[in-house]
Amino acid sequence: MGLMDMTAIKQVSVTTPAHAANLARYLDDGRAVARGSQHITREDAWQREMERTRAAYGHDVPSREGAANTIMYHQVLAFNPDECEMNGGKVTPALAMAFARDWVQGRYPNQEAVWVLHREFCAADKTSRYAVHIGINRTDLATGRRLHEGRGRRAKVERAKAVRALDESYGLAQMVAGKRNSRVHARQPTRAEREMAARGERAEKQYIREAVTVSVMEARGSAKSDAQRVFEKALEAKGVAVTASRNGDDYVYRRVKTGFRVSGHKLGKGFSMAGITRGLAKSAARNAARSLDEDRER
Repeated sequence: MGLMDMTAIKQVSVTTPAHAANLARYLDDGRAVARGSQHITREDAWQREMERTRAAYGHDVPSREGAANTIMYHQVLAFNPDECEMNGGKVTPALAMAFARDWVQGRYPNQEAVWVLHREFCAADKTSRYAVHIGINRTDLATGRRLHEGRGRRAKVERAKAVRALDESYGLAQMVAGKRNSRVHARQPTRAEREMAARGERAEKQYIREAVTVSVMEARGSAKSDAQRVFEKALEAKGVAVTASRNGDDYVYRRVKTGFRVSGHKLGKGFSMAGITRGLAKSAARNAARSLDEDRER
């Protein structure tokens, strides 16, 4: 039976100014037990400093046309409740902040970053634990390039391995796969983690919606027999793959960069297989009528 990382690590890409503003409000609210930062001159103005850095390196706009622009990352290091001092464990605020500092300095040494420690409460079983929320700017100050950790799944595995190694260096107990590893908490996601996941899912869905909408528009000038192929190629160029669902009655869209998948009907009526087919057929019909009118005018 294999070992897993004990301290949970979560990450969501921040891709819109609204998401960045929400994250800033969360990190700057009065609930923080402690705060830390890296490569930040004024912690009370960290968001403006990161914005200026991105603008200076051209990272405030997408690297290619039509792509979403990840401007920063929101990570959460959530400690097992059994290891936290309020439940008799060794993780104090000082240890949690040292852990977070070592995590950021070891894995993101050239990034601007801020982190805050929260004491989080689970209403489901009336227990508390410590969690560190981290905002990591995208710009690498040493190379001038955007931070890139590889494909979503691979990067997730590598982060888990790095947290496991840090757990071991701090003497924190490892989780055993397939067993309940906390006496006081069933490791339900906290409200903050659920909200973070929901924001990330909304951003992924919005990216796919926009890519599909633009791709349908790009296919409008094609003949009826070519419209589907042009649509799929245009979508592929935007980093979204489309396949038929298992029962063949809907589309499944997958964002290649992150691996996020969603069925067409969950995006809205116009994004299902039937909706796309209708949209492309209407476009082809309009093109045919336009061509007929032009022939008559000649």
